[in-house]
Amino acid sequence: MTRDRRYATRYPFVAAAEIFELLTGASLNARTSDLSIVGCYLDTLNPLPSGTEVQLEITHEGEMFSTLGIVAHSNLNSGMGILFKAMSREQEILLQKWLDRLSGDPEAPPLATR
Repeated sequence: MTRDRRYATRYPFVAAAEIFELLTGASLNARTSDLSIVGCYLDTLNPLPSGTEVQLEITHEGEMFSTLGIVAHSNLNSGMGILFKAMSREQEILLQKWLDRLSGDPEAPPLATR
């Protein structure tokens, strides 16, 4: 039996994402499939190799979340897991707001119907 190494709850979350490879500046468009407080999974046919440092921008309902990250794992023709690194307090607040909505927090305003 394979042990799940995740230590943060992941929520299904579909949004547009753009990744910029820090070393080369190359950009890649993708789509999120899940989101957590520590990272996300991006659906893309051409994932970057594990260990690649990136700038990540996720756009959802007119808001943009931006953070540095690292490719934690890469699955050819499928996607990649991104581990969030340094983010500003403002971006932390936005991420937490999205996660509160996804978790069903009654105090959080609902996400728009997809």
